[in-house]
Amino acid sequence: MESGSELPSEVICFQILARLPVKSLMRFKCVCKSWSSLNRNPSFVNAHRNFHRNNHTQLLLTTWDEAKLQQTFFSIQIKQGSPTLVTRLLNLPTPPTKNGERLYNALSVNGLVCLYLSDKVFPNRTDHNHPVRILNPCTRESIILPHDSPAYSAIHLAHHFGFSPRTNEYKVLQVKRFQPLNSIEDMSFMFKIFKLGTSSWRRIEVDLNDVPFDLLKCQFDRRSVCAHGAIHWMHASTQNIIAVFDLEDERFTAIPLPEDYNYGIHGINNTLGDIVELDGCLALIGDRHLMQQNMMELWILRDYENQVWVKETITFPFYWGDLGYPVPLYTIHTGELLLQSSRLLRQDPAQVKVFFYNMESKSFRSEIVSPRLRLSDHLRLKLLVGCGGDSIVPLR
Repeated sequence: MESGSELPSEVICFQILARLPVKSLMRFKCVCKSWSSLNRNPSFVNAHRNFHRNNHTQLLLTTWDEAKLQQTFFSIQIKQGSPTLVTRLLNLPTPPTKNGERLYNALSVNGLVCLYLSDKVFPNRTDHNHPVRILNPCTRESIILPHDSPAYSAIHLAHHFGFSPRTNEYKVLQVKRFQPLNSIEDMSFMFKIFKLGTSSWRRIEVDLNDVPFDLLKCQFDRRSVCAHGAIHWMHASTQNIIAVFDLEDERFTAIPLPEDYNYGIHGINNTLGDIVELDGCLALIGDRHLMQQNMMELWILRDYENQVWVKETITFPFYWGDLGYPVPLYTIHTGELLLQSSRLLRQDPAQVKVFFYNMESKSFRSEIVSPRLRLSDHLRLKLLVGCGGDSIVPLR
């Protein structure tokens, strides 16, 4: 080929290579140095994510073998609305405990997953003695974050995962809560940040006078949601707010709850928390008064800047309780809501299903995933997170 007819490198990288699946890109890393470093180019990573965002969705599921005290993690690809490719990712031991099940839970941002060992009562409270992992299900790369030894009098430990599009940084926020013996008044917090690509935790100073809510009543041991470059939690107090941690500025702010939403009255999921992310928007799930009618309401923050909430009602065509009261977890590439139960389900291995809800047609559908997983009768399965499309982000 004559030099004058060669394609510009910009076209090759951002119009051709960015369209390839992750496995192909990983193979092509040995072609030349410039191709090998593509996954460290933020512009290329964003271009790749945009090309594949609407093609498919990755789901992360886990099975727990009570006899072996072991969790196995699977990635299931959904294309054209149905589960297809199944990939076994890794096995992790689940040490026994006197306080019930202590299993790994997960948070996901842009296809990356943060795994942490939790407990039965507070799924987002991290076990002090076990490290936190970051996993890329597409490349199957994983790292263990530096283990931070438990400090004296630390009673709560939680981790939250997020991404700042303005700085193009993935960060894990660690929250330690301290309570000296016989002293409730002296309760305090320590906050640390781990930025992907670094090798250590960094402590951040929080000015209590700059925090617009009561930290002691913030539900750090509940599920958090990353959206708009910030991490969000429900705040269990009369302030009626959502607590916010901005990942760029690394400071706390707050968002008022909808006027007709009261967490104490409407909240339904005390184990996980009632805040989810739907198609890039924050959403609140309720209402416990409608549970016996197989109905659930959603308050969706459609306009984040102007704080405009829109209310939607979901009516289930089946008895909600039989399936563990599944709630919206994630919006897949088809625009449907993926539903998640708050507990591990012991089902007929041939009938393990995931559920989807179309908000436009107000219709449900289900897909059986277990024949592809080949589950044994004694295993219990749980859908952890929706991971979005392919991710080529390096973890080191």
